[in-house]
Amino acid sequence: MQSEQFTHNIRRKRVMSTDGKIIGQIKNISFDAKTGLLKKLVVRPDPAFDTTGFRVENEAITIPFDAVKDITDFIVVDRYMLH
Repeated sequence: MQSEQFTHNIRRKRVMSTDGKIIGQIKNISFDAKTGLLKKLVVRPDPAFDTTGFRVENEAITIPFDAVKDITDFIVVDRYMLH
């Protein structure tokens, strides 16, 4: 899959941790322009998600792409790699 199409497909997805908590929805995606590799997800937190321990900037938190474990209906991220 082309990286542009992949990026477009995940932009509307919600993000959930491996323990089933809804984190929020993708706001933006950061990638390395030279390699095209995704670096981090910028997520608009769900109102019910506790952002304690996260750095919140412009009403969003960042999650390293290395934390992504699966992409299906949700983007599932390893809860142990969030902080």
